[in-house]
Amino acid sequence: MMWAIYVSDKPHSRINFPIGMDNGIWGVHDSKVKTVSEIKAGDIIAFVYSISWLKAEGKAPKGFSRVSKENLHDFRGLVQQLIIAEVTKPYYHSNTVVWPDDAYPHRFEFKIIEQHKEGVYFGTEFFNTEFVEAVRYSACTQGSVTPVTHIENINEIKTIDEPIREPDSLSGDEGRPIWKLHKSRERNTKLVLQKKKNVLEETGKLECEVCSTDFEKVYGIIGHGFAECHHINPLSLREGNEKTKLNELAILCANCHRMIHRQKPWMTISELRKTYNDQ
Repeated sequence: MMWAIYVSDKPHSRINFPIGMDNGIWGVHDSKVKTVSEIKAGDIIAFVYSISWLKAEGKAPKGFSRVSKENLHDFRGLVQQLIIAEVTKPYYHSNTVVWPDDAYPHRFEFKIIEQHKEGVYFGTEFFNTEFVEAVRYSACTQGSVTPVTHIENINEIKTIDEPIREPDSLSGDEGRPIWKLHKSRERNTKLVLQKKKNVLEETGKLECEVCSTDFEKVYGIIGHGFAECHHINPLSLREGNEKTKLNELAILCANCHRMIHRQKPWMTISELRKTYNDQ
């Protein structure tokens, strides 16, 4: 079973949230006892801390972050932290002092298994709709512990950019030229060239930061200087032109670059490297 808990950025939450995370314990008032009474050991808990509307999206919806289920698409922006945990001790009652402002006696305990503390883009574009709805409901009910229906593991909460297609025997016509009008983001090619130049001068090679592929080593002279640059801070979510530093670019092979963009929110370099090494 999976549960979602939204935590606001109110003054008491700024104090209580890190205390709960550091001690692996969460509690609620008497009024919310029913929302935690069914939590069992082994359940997965997703803590979503403080969502803020992105200025690039224009004016925030009225009453944000509280939006109706019908306007679920408006529950999006940047959350300060996303922490995934596994319940180690199911629901119990205790008045032992943990938080300075209240006892929050209806509790459960957990261990953190995944955490993102540097901001995560949130919404139905990035996460499973049912997960977003559970977080929205929790936000609208002042942090109720909310079940996430039809989801059994943490990998299911993330969306996949491209659907996995089943092989089939269909054929179709392709190749007719068409014109498309679309918005793209301006890129500074000088930055990319400078990044590659710096890496070559420092290491003598352009090696993927995830899988260590060196195209010159594999393909010879035609692979010299060949690699892709990944923007660690997404261009697609910028309000306009913003400065990009060289240390905000990562050298990747084409395969690893596609894998990073395969799910939303994007994996970090270290997360993909761990996945690659584990496999």
